[in-house]
Amino acid sequence: MKKIKGACHCKKVQWSLILPVTTVVQCHCDNCRKMQGSDYSTWIAVPDKQFFVESGNELISTYEFNERPCKSFCSSCGSVVYGVNGKHFNGHKLVALGSAEKYLKELKPQIQVYTENKAEWVQIQEEVPIFAGK
Repeated sequence: MKKIKGACHCKKVQWSLILPVTTVVQCHCDNCRKMQGSDYSTWIAVPDKQFFVESGNELISTYEFNERPCKSFCSSCGSVVYGVNGKHFNGHKLVALGSAEKYLKELKPQIQVYTENKAEWVQIQEEVPIFAGK
């Protein structure tokens, strides 16, 4: 049983997950770009039962912007801890790849979504498959 650890920027919220993950997705949608403040987001999709907040659970605040997705973040430093997307990944936590301690081969992006919404300057990674569904 291989475990990956991670934390928010201030390290007050620490988490772990157990491999294997469902997928690692690069998302170019408007919501992800706004929530992450970046030109796209990379998320580790892991089943709820394989994700654990090890410390700092009391510091996690959640922002819900409609009936399905939400973002949970550290109220001390503001870093994303995980997101939830009930439309595409029901029963999963979406963990920001950047919060992982180590980038292992198991965390390599496996799919790209909403590439039609990508920022003009973003170059699509040819080796990562594109999912064209909604």
